[in-house]
Amino acid sequence: MITGYKQLTGKYLKSSKKRTILTIIGIVLSVALIASIGLFIAGMQEAEIENIKSSIGSWHLQFSNADNNLISEVTNNPKVSRSGLFRVDYKEKLGNKLVVDEVTATDNALELMSYKVKQGRLPQNTKEAAVESFVLKQIDNNAKVGDKIKFNNKEYTLVGVLEDTVRSQIGNEGVLLTKTSNIDKNNSTMLVEISSKTNLGKAVEELKQLGKKGTVLENSYLLGFEGAGGGGSSFNGLYLAAAVIISIVLIATIAVIYNSFQISVVERIKQFGLLRAVGATPKQIRKLVLREATVLAVISIPIGLLLSIAVIYTIDIVFRIIGGNSVSVIKPVIPFKVMAISGVVGVAATYVSAFIPALFAGSISPLVAINSRTSITKEKIKRRNSKIVQKIFGFEGALASKNIKRNRKRYRITIFSIVISVALFVTFKSFLDMALNIKQNVNESRNIHFVVEPARKTGNSMQSIKTNLDDNIIQNIESIKSISQAYKVYDLNHFYAAIDKNSEIKAIQDMKTVYSKTTLNNNEKSLLNGGLEIYDTASLTAAKKYLHAGTLDVNRLNNENGVIIINKNHVYNNNTKKTYVGPIANIKVGDEIDLQYVDFSKPSVGFGKGAVKKAKVMAILNDDPFDFLSQDENQLKLITTEQVAKNLMGVSDVKPNSLNITIKDIKNENTVKTEIETAVKSNPSLNVIDMIDNNRNMKSGTLMVQILIYGFVVVVSLIGSVNIVNTLTTNIILRKREFAALKSIGLTQKGLRKMIVLEGIFYGIVGTIYGSITGTALSYLLFKSLRTAREFTWNIPWNAMGIAAICSIVIGYISVLSPLKRINKENLIEVIREDS
Repeated sequence: MITGYKQLTGKYLKSSKKRTILTIIGIVLSVALIASIGLFIAGMQEAEIENIKSSIGSWHLQFSNADNNLISEVTNNPKVSRSGLFRVDYKEKLGNKLVVDEVTATDNALELMSYKVKQGRLPQNTKEAAVESFVLKQIDNNAKVGDKIKFNNKEYTLVGVLEDTVRSQIGNEGVLLTKTSNIDKNNSTMLVEISSKTNLGKAVEELKQLGKKGTVLENSYLLGFEGAGGGGSSFNGLYLAAAVIISIVLIATIAVIYNSFQISVVERIKQFGLLRAVGATPKQIRKLVLREATVLAVISIPIGLLLSIAVIYTIDIVFRIIGGNSVSVIKPVIPFKVMAISGVVGVAATYVSAFIPALFAGSISPLVAINSRTSITKEKIKRRNSKIVQKIFGFEGALASKNIKRNRKRYRITIFSIVISVALFVTFKSFLDMALNIKQNVNESRNIHFVVEPARKTGNSMQSIKTNLDDNIIQNIESIKSISQAYKVYDLNHFYAAIDKNSEIKAIQDMKTVYSKTTLNNNEKSLLNGGLEIYDTASLTAAKKYLHAGTLDVNRLNNENGVIIINKNHVYNNNTKKTYVGPIANIKVGDEIDLQYVDFSKPSVGFGKGAVKKAKVMAILNDDPFDFLSQDENQLKLITTEQVAKNLMGVSDVKPNSLNITIKDIKNENTVKTEIETAVKSNPSLNVIDMIDNNRNMKSGTLMVQILIYGFVVVVSLIGSVNIVNTLTTNIILRKREFAALKSIGLTQKGLRKMIVLEGIFYGIVGTIYGSITGTALSYLLFKSLRTAREFTWNIPWNAMGIAAICSIVIGYISVLSPLKRINKENLIEVIREDS
């Protein structure tokens, strides 16, 4: 029994279950997406912070040569949460290459350092020690956690094995870590962590003043990502991009919810009229609609927030499954602030969406509403010549093309909704492409487990001992059954590269550091540096997945003196202080490049005065298959075979100097490493570097970003689909009497079906055109936002537009099928008499 008009809210929502569920799905998806974007940004930031802490340390400031006064001032400062001291007590050389530092630290210093325990724990006193795995083999190859080891004529209990870092292994500098609570404060180094409750930027400046000039070191990357320095400037662009995306999602959310409420109001015009006739005021009618919004918000928003959390954890599970043992786990982050803001935004969007339908419902005239004439408006009649449409689609097609614009208001609302959906998809797809472009991709180098390379000179990790791998060592390594693949790595070879003037790229021209002018055979050319990498057959096979254009065929490369271009450089712009990401030259497959080898062992020869040889571009790659062999990417990145390289360089032989190795099962890491070390034993100048931990950490962040963004595109697609379905359903429901009249004068059910389906398709086509234009504009706006972090080229999102066009037309077709069945079931005479 109904005792008050407010109880009608629940009755209607229960009676219109399909409409209610559709509206709830729209709100849930929208809130989930908004919350997920916030969680994604927070998670990405947290992942970067954790990555910095694991590679550099958790400290914000480091004071070298600290004295008692400085230590006292810093320790007693309320803005400091933790501080600790460490000092290097002794350096000892083990074997021919390795130097080990004995580092003594206090408890807090150990926690603030970047050392990560792989097995066991950190030391708790001066009698205990933790060492890196590769160092332990030099101290005592048979030692295990709990055993006694000797170093510097002292005996320690080995309590922990630290993760090997690539930097330590390459530089041949390891560490033995021990702990003390009574460290000699004179000439020690102090690590300081600033409290999260204070203003980080101001605290850093204040504390820096306490130390002497030149003795204070900032952890600039950590400070930047925590919002107090230039190191995190890339996040400013990301936040701006996120704001743009959330704004677009918010508009789409309002459009989805508005359509749902508008449909519910239109369907109940007669009911509202009856309520008005028996005494309900316009205010009470408005309250009914807004009450429905409240009920839907109360149900939908918590579900949406929970769904966003579920999505993040699902992505985490997918991440673990896809990555397996090759990635380190990134813990999902669920900040309360993000959830609260998302909830408030969801509530606001729901009420804003319901406000106009509520006003419309409250303004309904009782008599007109009872006759259901409110939704009927006088339409402008405009003759349209649809001969082409009629010839292609028949009479029904011509009628459909005239109908869609007959009611201008209905046409604009329908097109607007489809435009929002298409623009949302195009924008997000573009964001995906741009985000993956500026984020370092997971290439084949991230899958490498071990590297065999020449040892670096102690204390200078950039200088390696000149040596080559002989065939016997390579064969010995390749014969190890546990090894999956061994890729040969050659020295990077330097060239002058001359290209056509019209191959220059505007963004690179503006830097004025890459191109220079030259003349070859009386033709003006652009000259730039070129770096030529040599790939063996296995490396070229692995590179095929990065192919953008052309073919990767060893025989064709050899026969046609061919090279491969890597079409992605990271070039630092000294003018803008940003990094440009993109191609360094506009070169196509089939183009020829003039190359002159630069031999640094001989006196310098200008371009054109040495042997200039032509190389034909056989393929273009969209990224580096393996990490480029030089940190300087202000050069044309080229790849070729050993045979072509010898021809271009004018030498008779080239030899690999290192091997990149992948193994079949990383659980056998230690066993395989021992086997590789045995295989290279004959050449003491070679090092075996364990890359597993390093690559696991590097892969994690990139892979998480990729999975998150792809997940967002799926959710955006669902929101867009719900919006189009709602809009076209409303369009058909409002015209029941019109369709009944057409059937009464002879239009068959088949003809009516064809007409309505074509209307849905025409709406999809027109909406796609305008949506693609809008989405492209928003894509460019995102591009400008992300350029605050990195410079890169923007491309019109043709792929996204193509996908959106196909999907919107298909969804437009599917959307009209359900209401069409509903109309077909209704009595023709009753529908016509309904408004009589």
